[in-house]
Amino acid sequence: MAIDKCGGVATPRWFGYALQSLVYLAHHADRDDRCPSGEIAGGCATEATLMRRILSRLARAQIVGAREGREGGYFLLKPPEAITLGEVYRALEIAEPLHSGMLDSADDCTALGSGMKEAFGDVIRETERRMMEVLDGRTIADMIGQVFGQKV
Repeated sequence: MAIDKCGGVATPRWFGYALQSLVYLAHHADRDDRCPSGEIAGGCATEATLMRRILSRLARAQIVGAREGREGGYFLLKPPEAITLGEVYRALEIAEPLHSGMLDSADDCTALGSGMKEAFGDVIRETERRMMEVLDGRTIADMIGQVFGQKV
């Protein structure tokens, strides 16, 4: 399980907030300034503490940069078209895969449950592989285009 120094365990929900924060930063990049975590959190309708946890993982992966102090805040280290959604997903080190819960219904104590767990496992591995192919083929610039109807 990936536990952040701040005590946060990355969940699939973090992925959505991470994408929103990167779109927010990219959309505000033309102002050539840094955005404080509170401002980004407000734009994403979440808590600043959670946003800082997410942004710290993105900073470790060198997707965003951070500067402390009065003029501090977060900023993109790469252009939006160079940041893939797959890169963001991997940077978060999400402890619980997006497909979590699919195996919970298959009980190992029964013959049917054991067989279903194995069959689900094959489906889940294929789903995960295909999901990463899709995420690796999409960028933050693509997201901006869909959200704001503009090319970056």
